[in-house]
Amino acid sequence: MSKFTKNENGVSGIFIISIIVVVLIVAGVIIWQVTKKNSNSNTTSNTAGTTNTATTTNAGVSSACMKIFNDDKLCSFAEHTNIDTIAYFANGTAVDGSTGKSATFTVEHDTKNNTFLSYTSSGQQVSVINLSGNTYMQEGTGTTWLEYTSANAAAAAGIPNPVGNFELKFNSGTGNGYTAIKDGTSACGNLKCYKYQVKVASNPDMAQYVWFDTKDYLLREYSYNNGKTGTSANITFTYQPVTITAPSPVQAVS
Repeated sequence: MSKFTKNENGVSGIFIISIIVVVLIVAGVIIWQVTKKNSNSNTTSNTAGTTNTATTTNAGVSSACMKIFNDDKLCSFAEHTNIDTIAYFANGTAVDGSTGKSATFTVEHDTKNNTFLSYTSSGQQVSVINLSGNTYMQEGTGTTWLEYTSANAAAAAGIPNPVGNFELKFNSGTGNGYTAIKDGTSACGNLKCYKYQVKVASNPDMAQYVWFDTKDYLLREYSYNNGKTGTSANITFTYQPVTITAPSPVQAVS
């Protein structure tokens, strides 16, 4: 069996879509990728097999965040957004404005930073498991998984987690060009959420929103839309125990 790469027949289309998803998410949440200081987070640590919780009754709020945004709700949310450390399910859709192609994807993430990703676009499906340093890739369903160990993982097609590294942090310069506007509350599943629009002065065509629940201040939904290019995405999050296991059957790739 040939190696699973971005040039393999039948895979290139969905690979392109996956890259679009990653690019738009990175572009959309650039506001979150800055360093927080003066923070006293009370987020509860989790172990494998437990449900994630975040203590918010006495939630520590970054003084740097409050100085910039003066919003205790938004700054409490900022204390609970390092989702790389907790277990979650994410479901999303993305549209490439230049081609009109759409993709759906799911992400399962455990407390050990292992992931199960599945992308579907134009009738094609690609699944990727990243587990304990190994990468497993499958095209379609019911087929053999290709196994790449940590020694040769670079040979696999790079299909990263589109919602990884979503972390809201602030420093003294974060407020320059960024505006977070509270847009009321709304239902998010069975929960009630605060809704915020985030505007970036350097990209006025970009509209992005975050929803976080009013109890645990956890990210529940994220949407992005570029009015100029037509590229968009919408992602919902649930927090529950996740177990990632090695797939079968597998074929080792040398």
